[in-house]
Amino acid sequence: MYPVTFRTTPHILCAAILVFCFLMQNGCSSDSDPNTPSALDHTERGWRFYEAGDYPQALLNFERAINFDAELADAHNGVGWSHLSLSLNPPLAQEAFQNAVQLDASNADAWVGLANLLYLRNKNTTDFRSAIRAIDNALLGDAQYLFRHDYYSNAELYALKAACYYYLGENQSAQQEANKALQIDTTNRTAIVLQNLLKEE
Repeated sequence: MYPVTFRTTPHILCAAILVFCFLMQNGCSSDSDPNTPSALDHTERGWRFYEAGDYPQALLNFERAINFDAELADAHNGVGWSHLSLSLNPPLAQEAFQNAVQLDASNADAWVGLANLLYLRNKNTTDFRSAIRAIDNALLGDAQYLFRHDYYSNAELYALKAACYYYLGENQSAQQEANKALQIDTTNRTAIVLQNLLKEE
């Protein structure tokens, strides 16, 4: 009696390889690996690098977070602040801030970042008007996002509004916003300088 032999056809071999690959993929999925950083992990790491002044590493982590979750507003916000601090690419910073507020209109920090960008860009009066609207949106936004970095109280937001009005030639509004800033912080340098400039006019 002859031994029984099995002939492996190319179709059977291909099917076996596909099944094996499928099982390996599911068994080794990154979702099941507890050591794989999530979008939130990368975002938190990004802010830690940002606070330490390591803006390139901050940017890298924020971008990694977006690769994990493109809908995470605060990661886009972090990209915006990193570009702004590095002075690398204002259009990319603006796009990142706009993405952040489109995904989460309550992200006050992103509105402040957008306001700063527009104020610094000051191509024309439209930038100052848009910066004022962005600050107003920040003041209406979620307070948990405010004062995490780069600015420390509403006084600075009112002072920025005052500066925008000053450059628009709207001195009365500039004075009102400067007064609001000084009511909160009597030592706010921007508001003090603006008040002195307004007295000279």
